[in-house]
Amino acid sequence: MKSKINWRYFNILVVLLIIYMIYVLSPLWGSIIKKVFWAFLPVITAFIVAFIFNPMVTWLEKKIKIPRIFAILTIYISIIAFVLFIVFVLVKPYIDDLGNLSVGVINLLEQIGNLFNVDTTTLQAQAVDMLNSIYSSIFNFFTATGDAASLVFDVVLSGAVIVIVGIIFLLNFETIIQKTKEWLLLRESRQMYEYVSTLYHDLTNYLVAEIIIASIQFVEYAGLFFIIGLFIPEYMTYALVLGVCVAMFSLVPYFGGYLSSFFMILIALSLPNTLYAAIPLGLFILIFPNLDAYVINPHIYKKQLRLNPIFSITAMLLGQAFFGIIGVFISIPVIIVLTITYNFYKTPIKEKLKQFKESL
Repeated sequence: MKSKINWRYFNILVVLLIIYMIYVLSPLWGSIIKKVFWAFLPVITAFIVAFIFNPMVTWLEKKIKIPRIFAILTIYISIIAFVLFIVFVLVKPYIDDLGNLSVGVINLLEQIGNLFNVDTTTLQAQAVDMLNSIYSSIFNFFTATGDAASLVFDVVLSGAVIVIVGIIFLLNFETIIQKTKEWLLLRESRQMYEYVSTLYHDLTNYLVAEIIIASIQFVEYAGLFFIIGLFIPEYMTYALVLGVCVAMFSLVPYFGGYLSSFFMILIALSLPNTLYAAIPLGLFILIFPNLDAYVINPHIYKKQLRLNPIFSITAMLLGQAFFGIIGVFISIPVIIVLTITYNFYKTPIKEKLKQFKESL
């Protein structure tokens, strides 16, 4: 009697074998994908920039009656001017002062060691070496020396591509949206069109939420150093620098405030009269990072995105575990896409899983 082959199990084994071979060959195709990704990153970035600023361009075009090309050029000139302001006014003049952050780290670790009666000498040396390495990389980049010269060239070239391609995208963005809408309505079901529309709407709301959070934290931290600077002038010098850095840290969902506080402490410990500033800094750290993490940010995310904070935090932790710092930044957009996809297709997904389970 001949035994029958269960082809379903055989197909599963074939799929598992394919997955295993993909994993084994991952160093080969992974490096190719990485090169392709970095090659197309300027174009992807240009589209994201166009996606962000298209509502503003459309508003200027329709409400203020500015020709679209002039609205686009105005926005891009403003962006370029802002970036140059950050680089040459807020960052470059203070590159040499970044070396003082090691003083702040040493002071912080010494105080922790004295508080808990432990020797932090080795930890101090490791932290200083790490900071010096970061400082050296930043210094080489802004002075275009050493290996950083080619990196500067790549950044400038990529920036030019982002600007040019971004302008092209913005000039045709409304046409792209309309053509996509027509294509979806003609070739796909109404559900696919609603799915893409919801994705566009919620990702736009995510960007709005990030801008709101970045603005709030910029005002909080820059305002604190500005107030302290009224009494200790050195703090006034770093107010805008801290505000810009904090705005970038705010891209880390929920916990960006704690990173900002740590960075603020390092700057404060490297400045004179830290003891006098300890009280306002301490009160600020006790109140605002917790206010941002548990009240303001979840409220904004919930209002703008209708996301469950527990799911958002879980996604961020998983993203960090699997993809590092990049996973932290992309965790919220990914959870938005997955949530919307599941809500639109949960019935077909459940039916397919049920059919697969019954077939075993």
